[in-house]
Amino acid sequence: MDIVEAEVLIIGGGIAGLIAAEYLSLNKNVIVITKSDIKHSNSYLAQGGISAVIDKNDTWQEHYMDTLQAGHFHNEPEMTEVLVKEGSNVIDSLSCWGVPFDRNLNGQFMLGKEGGHHRNRIVHAGGDQTGKKVIEALIRRVNDKVRIETGQYAVDLLAANGICYGVYCKDDDGSITLYKSTHTILAGGGYAGIYSATSNAYGSDGSAVCMAYRAGAELADLEFVQFHPTLLKSGKMSGLITEAVRGEGGVLVSSNGLPIMEGDHPLKDLAPRDIVSRRIFVEIHNQRASVFLNIKGISNFEKKFPGVTTLCENAGISLDAGLIPVAPGAHFTMGGIKTDLFGRTSLRGLYAVGECANTGVHGANRLASNSLLEGAVFAKQTAQCIISEKHERTFSFSLSLLQESYFADYWLNDALLETNDIQEIMDKYAGICRDEEGLKKAKDKLQLRNFNPALLDQPIALIKRLNMQTMAWLTVTSCLKRKESRGSHYRRDFPFALKEWEQKKIIRSVLRDESLIAKKAAAGILN
Repeated sequence: MDIVEAEVLIIGGGIAGLIAAEYLSLNKNVIVITKSDIKHSNSYLAQGGISAVIDKNDTWQEHYMDTLQAGHFHNEPEMTEVLVKEGSNVIDSLSCWGVPFDRNLNGQFMLGKEGGHHRNRIVHAGGDQTGKKVIEALIRRVNDKVRIETGQYAVDLLAANGICYGVYCKDDDGSITLYKSTHTILAGGGYAGIYSATSNAYGSDGSAVCMAYRAGAELADLEFVQFHPTLLKSGKMSGLITEAVRGEGGVLVSSNGLPIMEGDHPLKDLAPRDIVSRRIFVEIHNQRASVFLNIKGISNFEKKFPGVTTLCENAGISLDAGLIPVAPGAHFTMGGIKTDLFGRTSLRGLYAVGECANTGVHGANRLASNSLLEGAVFAKQTAQCIISEKHERTFSFSLSLLQESYFADYWLNDALLETNDIQEIMDKYAGICRDEEGLKKAKDKLQLRNFNPALLDQPIALIKRLNMQTMAWLTVTSCLKRKESRGSHYRRDFPFALKEWEQKKIIRSVLRDESLIAKKAAAGILN
């Protein structure tokens, strides 16, 4: 096993990881680790833009209120205020770094409007290719300033006594490398891939969240999974139809051509995503009807949305009729590793940024185009926190600690499910609409006797399945605990938001869960 040392280790190559690397590279020795190609991330795929208060008639207070309303006031107020106040600074920095944001003939930013926003404040690049343009610019910035290791699957954190010392990684050949660092930043994305219909890149299995969980870090809000209303519905393939299409005048219609959002919400087709997704879900599953995105009223569609046009062409769907078949799919996860304003987790030396983190800014349902913004804002916060430390922390690290973690021999896969089975369970029992009966069935099917086994001798494919099942179990059991409906978490048996659940977070940790599982096993009531 090789041991590689760095002052800062960043796991993940999306917007959060790369912006953290950009700021840290000025003062620190930085290594960025990705499980595949550096461009293989949800950030790269992001069609939507970055929300920012730029228009002279807009204010951060309005952006703040839109964010809170979309999040059903489950948001962390202080964190959310920092998020929206930094929007214009993020756009300025990215522009200086070479991101070609869309501008009009006068050189001003072209501001779009998306679901949940009451003003035009979405900045795009390349029409519907914002993520691609941002990531390409960031890669150019950091490529010669930090060490980038691709094809390294992060397996487990090296942690003991509440301190994180680094991470074990495996490559496709099974070789193990320990990356040892004083500061370890998890930027590995979310867990929407535990569902079959998802807009996410392959591999969004919550591996970063699961690593933190196994190491003892606290998690929060795992029950809140956002379903994007408009994934392309096709037998050949599926992909995301950006919300900006509705911002330009696209209308959701039923099979008979009638608008389905009339009377459901004042913002109609641009209502928050949880509301639109549930309405489409009802139309498809209760009315047994198809739903289409009517784009007939959008001029120059192909020019404005080249990515969506290509997506439809590849799926064999003609745009001549002006109707795109759509259905909801898992898109973004509000829950994750609990952090403070500076990305710090409950473990010393461990930070989390981007979708794998739970900063609290999204509440129970993320506002459109606040995701890239969050990754940028809190990556900078975290980097500046690390740089500002007057005395570099040194954690005692012994060979015995390394041997203890590396040579652990406990592994149990007696109940490990196949990927398709896990996704089917989540689709059926923990999707857009949930209830206690279904969630309990899912919990029983997903239950393992041990969620913290030794993994280093196991093949990557098996580790991925364990991560996915762990993440699915954590999500389902968190859904069971929240006995109300709030934002993206909708329970048929508790269809209303309840006052006693306001601002109440469900905190998860492996120590607490293992204790409960052990007690149940001893009593013979594991499931």
